Amino acid sequence: MSVRPRLLPQLPLLLLAVAVACLAINSQSLWIDEAQTALKAIPPTLRGWWHALDYEHNSNMQLPLYMYYIWAWARLFGYSEVALRAANIPFFFLGFFAIAFFLRRHPRLRSITLLVYCLHPFVWFYLNEARPYIMQLSGALLVTGALFEALDTGDEPLSAAWWWLFPCGIFILCGSGLLGVPWAIALSIPLCFRPGFWSSMTRAGRSPLLFFGPALLLLALYFAWTIEQKIGAGYRSMNLAAIASVFYDQVGFIGLGPARADLRPSSVFATGTVSLAPLLPYVIPIALLALPLAWALFIAARQSFGLSRSRLITALCVSILPAVIIFALGYIRGVRMLGRHLTPLFPFILLAQAFAILLLWKNGRPLHRIAAALILFSLTFSSLQLRFNPRHGKDDYRSAAAVAAAALAQGKVVWWAASSDGAAYYRLPTVPTDVPGYARLIGPPPGSTTPSPDLVVISKPDLTDPDGVVIQYIAARHYRIIDTFPSFTIWSR
Repeated sequence: MSVRPRLLPQLPLLLLAVAVACLAINSQSLWIDEAQTALKAIPPTLRGWWHALDYEHNSNMQLPLYMYYIWAWARLFGYSEVALRAANIPFFFLGFFAIAFFLRRHPRLRSITLLVYCLHPFVWFYLNEARPYIMQLSGALLVTGALFEALDTGDEPLSAAWWWLFPCGIFILCGSGLLGVPWAIALSIPLCFRPGFWSSMTRAGRSPLLFFGPALLLLALYFAWTIEQKIGAGYRSMNLAAIASVFYDQVGFIGLGPARADLRPSSVFATGTVSLAPLLPYVIPIALLALPLAWALFIAARQSFGLSRSRLITALCVSILPAVIIFALGYIRGVRMLGRHLTPLFPFILLAQAFAILLLWKNGRPLHRIAAALILFSLTFSSLQLRFNPRHGKDDYRSAAAVAAAALAQGKVVWWAASSDGAAYYRLPTVPTDVPGYARLIGPPPGSTTPSPDLVVISKPDLTDPDGVVIQYIAARHYRIIDTFPSFTIWSR
């Protein structure tokens, strides 16, 4: 007698997911990208929402589903730091149940995959970001899971549930970011060669495709319009070190190493040279994950990750080719692609890590089980470091804006060499010229007739002062640092 696969995950794993959803999100200051999200959530009307998007006219316009979702979410829950980040929770659980559903025929692999998903620092990091990456991850998990099940079940007819989940995943994957489109295409192609796929589409797939088809068509037309309008990301150099940073983030080292602010001005991932100096103080915690994980992946690779040769080749193609395309576009357009931009790659890394850990544990030898436990411990430690270690704190626009506002209230002249979006969210009055009671935005080089500032607020000078004009100005006039916050320095005479 056959046993029906369990659809629901075990209760301890579900409780762990609830605990993660509660624990991973904090009330730290919004940083630049999150502030941009917040400014789209604040307008009370859809017309105001669209005006905010169109006025900014950058790559946020290519996140239509997320930007609309965050605006609707804010109508219900507000737009505080916690409220905006909590918008990720429904999609975190959607990803959780996607894993539970599509791996239901493999209960042991399902359990360990859900465990790694809940403990993984890549998930924790973006669960605590008011950005679209957890939404996109949930779509990627739906589509990847659908492909996995379709290949795993051979000639069996695809169920009605499968046909609803697959196009839903495509819509979420693409609607949360234009960079999801190459993955959606790559993940869909193998299905076209599955026996019985087209006949199943005409039976069980008719209603879901009639429902999602028009939405996907409108999405395609919208993306075509944004491309015709030359809307896209800002231009930053793409290099091999940036590619390395994708795996640094997605494998799980993100919380074990230095803060992102420390990596930013360094040559590790910013300029692409070979210096690894900022990572050296963190060699031991990084090695505690890298060594056992490399061993586990090597053992898993020798067994083809439990897949036949043809399915392994398919998995490699649909995971690697979109990444190669995106990296190539980054080089051609001079846009730096980071770990978050390749979020749809993460389900493959997640499954590879989960299978490798399971293989070590099933081996039964003490050394293998210690290695498996060490991987899980290191991933958990990395996540907790992200959440609680001050070095991983977000850019503190809230504190910097408060200091600048207090100086303005005393009639002082303030220069704000930081994001205007962060200033706007924290209600710091800024203007591009010198007006009493406003912080002067630093854009073009300050002219000789501008009054000397009493206070200069600087954040990420590689972005806000790329030519070093402000830095040279305050150095020549002997300004000194009077306060610091994450990613901020406050200067005064």
